[in-house]
Amino acid sequence: MVIVTVLVLVLGIIWQSAPGLSPSRAAPTDTSVTLSGERIEQSSAAVADFDGDGDKEIVIGGRDGKLYVIAYNGSSWSEVWSRQTAQDLDPTGAETPSCTYTTVSDIRSAPAVGDLDNDGDLEIVVTTGGDPAQHRNGGVLVYSYNSAWSFSVMSGWPQPKLDIVGAGGGASNPDGCWDGIWSSPTLADLDGDNDLEVIVEGFDRRLHVWHHGGTYVTGWPISPDLPPDEKIYRGGWASPAVADIDKDGALEIIFATDDNPGYTPPYFLYVYESDGSRLLRVEASQNLKSSPAIGDIDGDGWLDIVVGTGTYESSGGNKVYAWDHNGSPLPGWPKTTGGNMPASPALGDLDGDDDLEVIIGCGAEGDPFPATCTSLYAWHGNGSNVSGFPMIPDNPIAWGNPNGLPYSPVLADYDGDGSIEILVLNRWSWGLSTVEANGADGPAFVSSNTLSSPPVVDDVDNDGQLEVVIGGANSSGNQGMVTIWDVGGSSSAERPWPMFHHDVARTGLYSLPPQPPKLAFPTKVRVLHQSGSGSTETRYVRLENEGDGEFDWAITEAIARLQVIPSSGTVVTSTSVRFDINTVGLAASGWQLLGTVVITGTAEGEAVDGSPATSAVYVYVGNVERVYLPLVARSY
Repeated sequence: MVIVTVLVLVLGIIWQSAPGLSPSRAAPTDTSVTLSGERIEQSSAAVADFDGDGDKEIVIGGRDGKLYVIAYNGSSWSEVWSRQTAQDLDPTGAETPSCTYTTVSDIRSAPAVGDLDNDGDLEIVVTTGGDPAQHRNGGVLVYSYNSAWSFSVMSGWPQPKLDIVGAGGGASNPDGCWDGIWSSPTLADLDGDNDLEVIVEGFDRRLHVWHHGGTYVTGWPISPDLPPDEKIYRGGWASPAVADIDKDGALEIIFATDDNPGYTPPYFLYVYESDGSRLLRVEASQNLKSSPAIGDIDGDGWLDIVVGTGTYESSGGNKVYAWDHNGSPLPGWPKTTGGNMPASPALGDLDGDDDLEVIIGCGAEGDPFPATCTSLYAWHGNGSNVSGFPMIPDNPIAWGNPNGLPYSPVLADYDGDGSIEILVLNRWSWGLSTVEANGADGPAFVSSNTLSSPPVVDDVDNDGQLEVVIGGANSSGNQGMVTIWDVGGSSSAERPWPMFHHDVARTGLYSLPPQPPKLAFPTKVRVLHQSGSGSTETRYVRLENEGDGEFDWAITEAIARLQVIPSSGTVVTSTSVRFDINTVGLAASGWQLLGTVVITGTAEGEAVDGSPATSAVYVYVGNVERVYLPLVARSY
């Protein structure tokens, strides 16, 4: 840490004496907010409207453990609330008497924001303690908004209050402090009860999921204490993602970890169901410090998982992986790069061809200076390079010296020109680089502050135009600062990946715009009946909504032998309908057409896509064992 601070000071002197940027590289003037604590490092801001006045407040954490809320008063920004999170962990040190630090903590994560308990007010969720080797009390805290400007710790927090690591070789033994957490929390409604669960990956060799009140969701945590076929050995640095990977209507949790049971490659990425059962485990050649991004990058209608690797192994690393929903590598992947890839990827339609590209920078914060890999990569879903990439962004520091890109890029049409730009930050920089969709350098966003976290692009002051928000420090490198640029693009401009891990819930999920509800039902229903086996045959048929939202449905028919149960209802994703057929008197004569049914779907009084649909109902009466299985196309 001392070496980094000295280097920042040296860079600051060089910057102050460097010539200015040329007019062609000019960018908007920045506004700086001075914070009451130490510098911001790695913590990306969250923006949300806590007080309901239309503009958004900025939430960010510092390396001394202070959490800040910054508000706009109609003409200027200021710090309106702050809290030393150590005070809400173990304020007296009574439970951790041998911990080195009990009066300060460390925040390296991006806070998440959401209405955890569904009471109409927002909560801030933040992980603290940073790297356990720094011996600072850590954990997960939830702050509830009370009024402007008052926040209090929600009942049931902090969690998890464990001391598993921090001392000894590799910081692998207890050190007397509650284990710090580097990764950001993720918020999602995993159990469908309209409140949010808190999902965290820790250094404590555990993967955690809590209800909003601080109690564990059934089946969690995943830890070394579980049976061999269920356990993990280590957690890690990366933030979890959530998505319905298998299209079962429920969210899965994706964890990129340092887990390697033999303490050698491979390392593992996991996908878990919300109940803690494992859906997938896939292998990578290097540890997965990168937080996974989720999106359909190959256009097949299924979500894919994209993640970078680094920074433990010198051999077999330097890759970016992409797996499909079954855990198989996508064609053309993984991609080999020129260096460690701990940044989280960003996903978006960079070139306007209606499919997603993968964008990620090369380099880690611990790399040598100057860095050996400074490239920004952009790939199509098939692994081919986007035209103009890889490229090396023009560092906004006037004296040059390209450095690594360890912070996640963001994607937004910040200037309103109808084209997506990439905003990416060099390590130890005084400004943001912008890159056009064709790989050309755009204007630099120069600041008088050092910057050290991924930016956020949003309309935070409710003026109809976008701003860029980023954390860092003053020129000395010690005082926390937040820099804000008014960049002029409309608030309605496209922003496919506007912040670290996509959104303030930190889901890591690229979600398409909502699609209208769409009815799907089989065009034929075939029922098999063994002759002489009874008087009724039953078949379950799936009615699906292939769009978003919900719709009301009904089935009408005039088939004397058929009873449909239920014959109407409301569907969100899918529902099962039972067809009971009276087989009395039907001759054993093979397939027979009984008639057709009509399925209708309506939303807000209008027919949905795919409605009405018709389905022919057939029954086979005879010796079923002689019917070849390929005749059964699908079964429920």
